[in-house]
Amino acid sequence: MSRTDRGRLSRRRRPGVMPRVVLLTLFAWTGGVCAVEPEAVSDTDTSLPEPVDNSASLEAARDVMRRAEAELLEARVLLRTGREIVGLFVERVEREVTLRVRGEDLTLDLANAVEFEMLGSVLGAFEALREATPDDDTPGRLHLVRWLRDRGAYLTALDEVERILALEPFNNEAIQLRVWLDAQLSLRLNAREDAPRDDTGSVHRRKIYNFPVLTPEEINLIRVYEIDFEKPPKLHITRRTVEEFIDLYGEHELMPKDPEGREALLRRDPLTVLDLMFRVQARPLYGEVNVLEDPKSMSAFRSQIHRTWLVGSNSSCASTSCHGGQEAGRLYLNNHRSNTDATMYTNFLILERFRLPDGSALIDYNEPANSPLLQMALPRDRSIHPHPNVGRAAGRRGWRPLFRDQDDMRFRRAVEWIKSMYRPRPEYPIDFTPPVPRGAQRLGDLPPQGER
Repeated sequence: MSRTDRGRLSRRRRPGVMPRVVLLTLFAWTGGVCAVEPEAVSDTDTSLPEPVDNSASLEAARDVMRRAEAELLEARVLLRTGREIVGLFVERVEREVTLRVRGEDLTLDLANAVEFEMLGSVLGAFEALREATPDDDTPGRLHLVRWLRDRGAYLTALDEVERILALEPFNNEAIQLRVWLDAQLSLRLNAREDAPRDDTGSVHRRKIYNFPVLTPEEINLIRVYEIDFEKPPKLHITRRTVEEFIDLYGEHELMPKDPEGREALLRRDPLTVLDLMFRVQARPLYGEVNVLEDPKSMSAFRSQIHRTWLVGSNSSCASTSCHGGQEAGRLYLNNHRSNTDATMYTNFLILERFRLPDGSALIDYNEPANSPLLQMALPRDRSIHPHPNVGRAAGRRGWRPLFRDQDDMRFRRAVEWIKSMYRPRPEYPIDFTPPVPRGAQRLGDLPPQGER
């Protein structure tokens, strides 16, 4: 059985556990790795301290989300072909209308439509439906929760499911919905992400200590692409998403053609549905697959790379005096709230897309042991990509190799992590531009960050 694009049987190596190590950093010529001994925190360090209590900021984020939910509007377009499209209204410009359908913006030419109708406020429709639903009609109320969830009104959906659980605390479906909603809200609130769009459609990114980070939707999308089918993470696909999948791709040769087969697909487990999505290459629907935890490879990156020598301590690659500060050079990483999904996945994407001046990638997925990320951490006389000379800086010693040689257990474990990533490497449909520190601005032209 073969798959193309994001659709093949994943093969993964068993990741090791990387011990805590001395500082690894990449700078100078764009990205060379340099490890230096830990140094004391400078008295002139101007980085902001971690807040002890961020409840106020989380509540503010909730308020932003509630206001956004209150502004959600639905619209309907009936095409001349007979197809009806219902989605969240984004904008109308002359004879074109843009609807957000399953998380994707779809622009339609009304010259090809016979009807266009504004359906009104999502929350207004919910209130009318809820008023018509008796309090003791639990199945009907759960249907409304799913209706809200599918339209992105997560907070309102959670409020309703909590009211249901107050009456029926052991209702399994309500409990499952609460778990799913809590997971999605945790992504949005803890990452402090709520990415509205401006008139040009570009994303207004939240920042962690003035460092732009990925949105929960972008984090989820990376998780989808990196799923290991042999050891999959927990995931959820709504019935409405599967129905949309059947509607949009029903004519594909791999899709069931008879009503019985389509009904059977609606009852299949999420992993089987996702496998079929990958085979059909239903990319517009990938973002509708909700992955509730790190895939195996990203879990390894979090525990073995990010928490240890990349960001995990003062003696890490992204310490303030190295690639987490304004003198970082061309490779600039976020070292605040390092355990959050937003910081971890943002740093991964930066490493993934970083390019050296000759255009080569920092991570070599074809020959992992040859990755500059690892080779520049070897002694110069044992490296095919020796680290450039970096002079001593005030308060710390010069560059020191991280690995003894390629037989070093830490080196081998890093290689195994790279091998565990999905191949062939996908091009994530994520438009993200890393920030540029002051040190890099003085270096002149930046190297390419790879195709977007």
